[in-house]
Amino acid sequence: MKKILAVGFVIGLLVSAAAISDEPVPQIGYAAFASFDQLWLYSGKVKTGMFSSTDPKGGNMDMWSFHGRYRGEPVLAKIEGPGCVYRIWSALASGRLKVYLDGKTRPEINCGFKEYLKGKCEGLPGDFIAGHANYMPIPFAKSIVITAPGFSFPAYYQVSFQTYDPSVRVQSFKKSEVESASLLKSARASWARTPANLPEQGLSTMSQTLTTKSELILEPNSFVLSKSTPLPGTAQDLVMEIPDAGVIRKLVIKNQKDPADPLLGLGLKIFWDGSDQPAIDVPIDAFFLNQPDLKEKWPGGELKNLFLYAGRDGYACSFPMPFAHGAKIVIPNPGKERELQINAFWETRESLPPNAMRFHALYRSQEFPENEKKENIFTFRTPVNPEKNWVALDERGKGNYVGAAIFVKSVGTVWWGEGDEMDWIDGSAKPQIQGTGTEDEFNWGWGFKPVLSPVSGTLPLVPKCKESIVAQIIPAFRNKECQKIRGDNIAFRLRPSDYVPFESSIKASYEILGNSFLTPRFLLRGNLSQERGDDYASMAYWYEMP
Repeated sequence: MKKILAVGFVIGLLVSAAAISDEPVPQIGYAAFASFDQLWLYSGKVKTGMFSSTDPKGGNMDMWSFHGRYRGEPVLAKIEGPGCVYRIWSALASGRLKVYLDGKTRPEINCGFKEYLKGKCEGLPGDFIAGHANYMPIPFAKSIVITAPGFSFPAYYQVSFQTYDPSVRVQSFKKSEVESASLLKSARASWARTPANLPEQGLSTMSQTLTTKSELILEPNSFVLSKSTPLPGTAQDLVMEIPDAGVIRKLVIKNQKDPADPLLGLGLKIFWDGSDQPAIDVPIDAFFLNQPDLKEKWPGGELKNLFLYAGRDGYACSFPMPFAHGAKIVIPNPGKERELQINAFWETRESLPPNAMRFHALYRSQEFPENEKKENIFTFRTPVNPEKNWVALDERGKGNYVGAAIFVKSVGTVWWGEGDEMDWIDGSAKPQIQGTGTEDEFNWGWGFKPVLSPVSGTLPLVPKCKESIVAQIIPAFRNKECQKIRGDNIAFRLRPSDYVPFESSIKASYEILGNSFLTPRFLLRGNLSQERGDDYASMAYWYEMP
């Protein structure tokens, strides 16, 4: 039986909404949302960090840990500038949130903490909300102190920020000028975009010979369609080659016969500048955050965020992907009969600036044996072994880390995600970024529920015997059949504004840590284990200098 493969290519120019700057200057504040090109232009002038309530003794009592007092108020973060706070999160906010800038004794922001996280503060934009986090940028020229008077137990919080080289000029946040900020409108539009609704106007088309034995059909201002009929019993890769220099702005992959096909078992490889080593070599479904195929389980029936889309009409990606001397996109031997289509939209350029990085992605997976024995169980106050962390990325080089996703099969009904995010930058002895729990890293709290935002999302697939999401934290004692049912979990967080630069190396990881109820004292002391047997997989996304 003949196999017919159809590959569609859109080749053209997509002009970005914001002007592209080739200068090695970081985009700050609303500019970081209005133009995402800072992600692939390395400046060397940015450091990213996070203040949090993580247990200072190394255990899992990640609450009620403040960073001193300011004017008698508990401090969430105290940072010397210039810099910008990009994210404030709390699982159970209470009291007030106050922000003091540049040594002033009067707070520039003074609002109920819960209202701030919901975008309900008078005079402040409420557009940049993601779960329990507010991403409204707060730039500061000299310093910032964030306090939370009245923040009651349990006080979980995180404050993500960037600081800049002293040569970088930053204008401090002013509440009175928020709505008149020149880039606020563009930032709002960028926050609301997805790859599926990214405009494609201004496209110019050009033909390209992709494979031998191909029939080319030109459709003006649309596609170059290549139909190939491989010989029976032979493998044939689907290959797109883009010449010269440019930036891919949108990549679409789908099965034309069945656009909802998750393309299970197919891989994606992308090569930059004639290299024989792929910068991306991953499963297609994982790259688009759809492993397993749960896209219709997300709120609204599809997964969508600023850079990735998975829906009934296929997959789409809008991470900007620069190349100086050509790009090659390969789907190795699709195997079964599919009318597979790849569409790429790119901006052509004469050349790239010297600080242009290349986009990379890494997939990892491992099945762990179940080993939840009494000797492997400890209390919430016991320091855990970071050598057992799940490592999403361990890379040497220079670049910007821009996000990750994890795919976890939990072994039972009790909560698997007590582990903290832990990121080491440039070989530091301690993690510069350490969180307060797995769901917290992904902007949620108290377990998982189906939540989707432009930069983050959590999705548990609850087995039918579970009565509610709460069953992931409190076991269903009355139904013993539920105790060992595996549940699929997807969580992602992308970093368009709070990206993490690294000069020589980065290690991005998550503690493997879950609840255990093998001992009777859990109500008093808590029980945890790194040996439950949950299976992990992950995707990591970053840019790196060639």
